[in-house]
Amino acid sequence: MKIYTKLLTSAAVSVGLVIAILMGNMIVVQQIKRTILDKSYESTKTLKAAVQADNALKSEILLLKNAVLLQNQEQDIKNARHQFIESLNQLESFMPNAPEIAVIRRRHQSLHLMANQLIQQNPQNNQLADSQQYFRAINSFNRDIELFLNPLIERAEQQRLLLEQDLENLQQVQRIIAFVVVAVILIVFAATLVLIWQPTIKALYSLQLGTDEIAKGNFNYRLQIRTNDEITELAEAFNQMAVKLAKSRETLLKNTELTDINQRLELEIAERKQAELELQKALEELQSTQAQLIQTEKMSSIGQLVAGIAHEINNPVNFIYGNVIHASEYTQNLLELVNLYQEEFPMAGESIQFKAEDMDLEFIQEDLPKILDSMKMGSQRIQQIVLSLRNFSRLDEAEMKEVDIHEGIDSTLLILQNCFKAKPDQAKIEIIKEYGQLPLVECHAGQLNQVFLNIINNAIDALNSYNSQRSQSEIKANPSQIKIRTELMNHDRVVVRISDNGPGMSEQVRQKIFDPFFTTKPVGKGTGLGLSISYQIIVEKHSGVLRCESALGEGCEFWIEIPLRQQAKSVVVKKTLGTQQAIA
Repeated sequence: MKIYTKLLTSAAVSVGLVIAILMGNMIVVQQIKRTILDKSYESTKTLKAAVQADNALKSEILLLKNAVLLQNQEQDIKNARHQFIESLNQLESFMPNAPEIAVIRRRHQSLHLMANQLIQQNPQNNQLADSQQYFRAINSFNRDIELFLNPLIERAEQQRLLLEQDLENLQQVQRIIAFVVVAVILIVFAATLVLIWQPTIKALYSLQLGTDEIAKGNFNYRLQIRTNDEITELAEAFNQMAVKLAKSRETLLKNTELTDINQRLELEIAERKQAELELQKALEELQSTQAQLIQTEKMSSIGQLVAGIAHEINNPVNFIYGNVIHASEYTQNLLELVNLYQEEFPMAGESIQFKAEDMDLEFIQEDLPKILDSMKMGSQRIQQIVLSLRNFSRLDEAEMKEVDIHEGIDSTLLILQNCFKAKPDQAKIEIIKEYGQLPLVECHAGQLNQVFLNIINNAIDALNSYNSQRSQSEIKANPSQIKIRTELMNHDRVVVRISDNGPGMSEQVRQKIFDPFFTTKPVGKGTGLGLSISYQIIVEKHSGVLRCESALGEGCEFWIEIPLRQQAKSVVVKKTLGTQQAIA
């Protein structure tokens, strides 16, 4: 059997087994998963209807109690009752065989009759004893209804939890099947290795030994290989070659050409060594490229995660912010109405005065608008953070686009703002922004934000490391600062300068900062790829310049320069200066 036939046979068997197992697993698991998800959706709707019914009941009970306190809320009571009945009808459609629903309807009907009696009576004739009697009746009906409604909620919740457990079990089965697929692949690989490739490997090893013997001058060595493939033919050719070499050796020993042959062999050995060195260099370059690709993919994943979080937060925050405005207006109106009641009826009943004193009505009137204003300010702050996160990720801008550089820098600073704050083990870092008047710049916004993040993060690490070696008096006398300056140079190039007042760096470190895998951080703290990737982004992808000026004891300043408009042109590579930062 030919070698390529062996290869095709083993590959076909392996791929066939794997495809068969995966397809069977996919069909069965997807069907079961679809069934579980459908039931889970129905269970969730059942639980939602039960909870809505419970909330509607509580609203109705609260309104009835308010009605007892001489507050005629007939329309609100009707609305709450209508909402409870609708929720109960929806719950009954999901749980048609639940006997508790019929009992709840009878109890609620009795509650409705009492509510009509309460609404139709004359509020002026409502004595305290009657109010207490109504309160007890309302509480009694509330307990009776909840006694039957709570089991329905618990039943729906239990059903939903069981379905979630079934889904988790299905995922466990999927993982087991994945392990089985891996085991089958390993078994097939082992069988292929033992049955097909082991004889071939042994034959190749024998061929290598024969080659070594020939290289040593043992031209009488012969191979005994019977694999019935190309290696057998190669062994026969090898034996023939050995015979010819033996004859040639006898001839070569009789003349002076043996020296020339030795020289040629030495030359071939030298060339082989040179080829091995070149191969080793190519392998190192490949490893470097692979590591950089991994780092780039990681940053892309972080960008996707940030954009996803910003998107998910944005909708509920907008909802909260919009409702807070209306809630503030409604609250103001209600407070004004309470003030009017107090002015029109200064001598309220004892129960109302007791309730007002118990709830500290004056404090609520003063504090409630402040609480709503604080909620409004908090919502606005979250909106600003979400906008900065979206500006930082820039996932929708894979191509060159005109953007505001200052917006990208501010988004990066917002991402890192927690690192600037003072902590028990960390001094505060002051950010100084000196922005110039810049037009929109054509660039890859997301990649440029990555450069800003790498450089500023390195500056933070360097300042924190420097502060750990200084006393509190020294830090107070010379506080840590990061200064960011932007300017337009020659009307066609934008310069961003990021500097700090850290410890600086030595000349040896300064010359290596843009080399891949070079880092001054401890093991596990940095990969040595941050500035290397930043250099590629600025120089290769934006036709710009990235350099750093630094000396020991004089801090550090990064110089980022890119053109306003990207054009096909040669790039002057400036890689002569370094950084004092603990390189990431």
